[in-house]
Amino acid sequence: MIDRFKLLYDDGNTEYLAMNPNLTTEQIDLLYDAGADRISLARFPKLTEKQFMRLFNGGGKKHLAQNSNLTTEQIDLLYKTERVSKNKLAQWSKLTEEQFMRFFNDKDVNKDFLARNRNLTTEQIDLLYDAGVDKDLLAQFTKLTNEQFMRLENYGRSSKTFLARNRNLTTEQIDLLYQTKGVDKDHLAMSPKLTEEQFMRFYFDKDVNKDFLGMNKHITPEQIDLLYQTKGVSKNFLARYPKLTEEQFMRLFNNGKSQNSLAQNPSINPPANQPFASGIFNWRW
Repeated sequence: MIDRFKLLYDDGNTEYLAMNPNLTTEQIDLLYDAGADRISLARFPKLTEKQFMRLFNGGGKKHLAQNSNLTTEQIDLLYKTERVSKNKLAQWSKLTEEQFMRFFNDKDVNKDFLARNRNLTTEQIDLLYDAGVDKDLLAQFTKLTNEQFMRLENYGRSSKTFLARNRNLTTEQIDLLYQTKGVDKDHLAMSPKLTEEQFMRFYFDKDVNKDFLGMNKHITPEQIDLLYQTKGVSKNFLARYPKLTEEQFMRLFNNGKSQNSLAQNPSINPPANQPFASGIFNWRW
């Protein structure tokens, strides 16, 4: 099997490799010793305790707060550390209930950052809603119950716009937003997983920019082929976002204009047990 990490490392791509969230322990150590960007190493990959402490003691503690792979103990340590942004820690970390409440009750924490956290429970979303956080943030980032969705849908025009960007919408919620006046259909076409009927409705809607369908990572091979053959649809978006068949990959590779976009696609060359987790620069080997 080709060692893609070694090929890219030997070619001098340490800056981009350090942004890969799926590096192995050995790869992180190699990049650290080679002088790769400490900010990226602190922010993106899953670190061992030893690697975390090396970065913590080496001036990278404020960037560790943006790492979404922190353990409960690491979150506690950063919370108590001066000059570490509690707001960033509240946004990016997977928090225990006790940690969530500590952030919630901390007067130095802006609760809007908690509202951006994608790991909130149903009860935490309700608590933040009642606490007066920016409703648009709850509408866009969190996984909502149907009751919570309807509360935000009825809250105002702005929240409807941000609900359209929520990637966790149900089929019924997508249908409701599609029929709602003032909702940005382009964003609704781009973010959630669409049924075939919904995809075709967006495709034939003259008010929808088909490039946004091309950015939807959930579209099927048949839908990719249809968009590829459609005049005006960006080939680079199709190369960058959806999961491609081998034939589709080669077609885009051979057009000579989409290779940089293909390099960022998280579906290329997937390992057998993780069918949507790889890529060249920013994903997994």
